[in-house]
Amino acid sequence: MTINNIANRLAQLKAYDSNGTQTIIQESYAHDAIDLLDQSLLEDPNTTYLDPQCGSGTFLIYLAQRLMTTLATVIPDEIERIEHIFSKQLYANDIDSLQVLVCKTNFKKALNNKTFEVNVTQQDYADTDLNKTVIMSSIDFGTTNDFVAKCKATCEHVLVLTRPNKNRYTKAKHIKEMTKYKFLGVTGTLTPVCAMYFTPNTNNSVEFHSKQDSIVVENPTYLPAYDLEAFVYVKELLEQQFDSFTANYGSYYINADKVVNNPGDVELIYQVGGAGLDYRKTVGVDKSIITPREGVGIHKVVISKNGNRMGKSVLKYASPKYGTGHNAIWIQAKDKKDAERIINYYNSKEITRLVLSLKGTSPASGTGFWSKIPHYKHYDQVKEIYAKHFS
Repeated sequence: MTINNIANRLAQLKAYDSNGTQTIIQESYAHDAIDLLDQSLLEDPNTTYLDPQCGSGTFLIYLAQRLMTTLATVIPDEIERIEHIFSKQLYANDIDSLQVLVCKTNFKKALNNKTFEVNVTQQDYADTDLNKTVIMSSIDFGTTNDFVAKCKATCEHVLVLTRPNKNRYTKAKHIKEMTKYKFLGVTGTLTPVCAMYFTPNTNNSVEFHSKQDSIVVENPTYLPAYDLEAFVYVKELLEQQFDSFTANYGSYYINADKVVNNPGDVELIYQVGGAGLDYRKTVGVDKSIITPREGVGIHKVVISKNGNRMGKSVLKYASPKYGTGHNAIWIQAKDKKDAERIINYYNSKEITRLVLSLKGTSPASGTGFWSKIPHYKHYDQVKEIYAKHFS
């Protein structure tokens, strides 16, 4: 006999997730993503939902929990409602036969009905009929580009959980293809996660959501984390198209043999290290393998290429005797005094707010990051814009 066992099944899945038996989507992530869907869809019993990379099916079970509320007026009887949801609205596919079995089991346990026919099949999403009202999935990060493009070509409503970096939809040219966006958080492995909602969008505006509020932004150029107030400030800064700093990547020599086989007296900074400390790692190489890329003979400031997600990486002075390894970025300075000026500017409250916003979704401090940092010659203008937003 069918009953509404959704809450109990979700509680069991959370227990399985905590002991490593199954990996499921976080509850807050699921609900925050579902919040982005148009309410009219959730209240329509004819809306169909497909997760073509369903895994355990947890995302759709959270959706079923929501639909039990939004469809209560249209389908008052609870049993009729839950059976309608699982038989007429929810569809799931996965290429992995084991995941298909797990998803079927989870659906049936949510219904407390082992014989109920659920719409779960084994199939690669690339071969799936995507003709449903909404396609929604927590997708493998590496497939974001192809997945979204394929789904958008067939379906007017596409909702994905993915990374807010390392895919085309984090670039200014493509951000405006989405309708709504919300940064969801950072996983235990320090991977940032966001929800992107795509519908036919012709006005180049995106609705950005945080925990407290939302804003509509025209032609956004990057994806924010939680701080939408800073996002508006940074957007105005970037629109000024100020001159920025020219950053350089360090040595190509990531091959240990190249370094080990050419020892010498030229120190390459491989790891910048924390504030107030010496460089974390330097390697001495022979001058014969030094190229202009390493920055030897130049006053400079150095910073780690990656690191300190949602925080500021440390910027340090490096004298001309040092070069830089593959994990370091360097910016030329006129002399030590000029380098200190760059560091002090970087640590100002105005640039700190900018840096924290830019790094909210990515740890990278590479050339793309530095192209967004106004040169210190524009500091007076930067301070004026900051004062407008943060009195």
